[in-house]
Amino acid sequence: MHFRLIGMFPVVLAVVALPARAQEDVQGRRVEFALIDHGVGLSPHKEMYALPYTYSGRYNGRKTEVQFQISAKHDLFRTRFYFAYTQISFWEAYDAKASSPFRDTNYNPEIFYRWREYDVGSLKVGGDLGFEHQSNGQRVPLSRSWNLLYVAPWFRGDRWLAYVKARYRIPEAAKAYPGAAEGDDNPDITHYLGYTDIHLYYMAPEQVLLHLTVRGYIGTNKGNVSLNTSVPVPGDVATFIVLRLFSGYGQSMMDYNKSINCVGIGLMFTR
Repeated sequence: MHFRLIGMFPVVLAVVALPARAQEDVQGRRVEFALIDHGVGLSPHKEMYALPYTYSGRYNGRKTEVQFQISAKHDLFRTRFYFAYTQISFWEAYDAKASSPFRDTNYNPEIFYRWREYDVGSLKVGGDLGFEHQSNGQRVPLSRSWNLLYVAPWFRGDRWLAYVKARYRIPEAAKAYPGAAEGDDNPDITHYLGYTDIHLYYMAPEQVLLHLTVRGYIGTNKGNVSLNTSVPVPGDVATFIVLRLFSGYGQSMMDYNKSINCVGIGLMFTR
């Protein structure tokens, strides 16, 4: 069996490099969410996890695969400008007959400005304004990519967070002919993924964190929904067991226009 273990190195390096940031579950104490954390230096950004088992009837090859995501941000020159990077990989590790290939890997660098939080009654209100690129790093005809501008206000209480991301896709020229390297690889991607992401977090008792994401475009009745439910590993405040459910379009850039239902279980390292 031929496993491409080098693909796991970024996960190991990122877990070692990032400081553990425990989320307190004490009545009356505000929970800190990594997504809006004002970290100094290298800090968590989106969730970081490794799912050694995921299942879907729509995968290529076998119906099980490995998924992992790394994500971090860094404040630039101690300002409110941040550079962030997120990478998610879909690895057909159990399809030995096909040499255990990576089905897709998506790369997502971004730069954004983060406003200070303000008190509005009992709420904290803040926001991000940024630019991001997302692609799968493939050659034509497998290449997928888009560039986005976004504004993302958020609202949070002691145990919950609502983060709303409104996106604008920067237009690209059409291809001069099918198979051309230059030009838009996926002109209809907003038809499937829309212009808005809504993230809802809730810290339940016993440090059970629920993260619901709704992404889509009402006009086409497309998009996706996912739910991450994570609980701490007993005796470990920085590692969590996670169950991830996903349904809809855009799980990966390669298959942005294919609907998929998927369930996965594994470990989460930042949340």
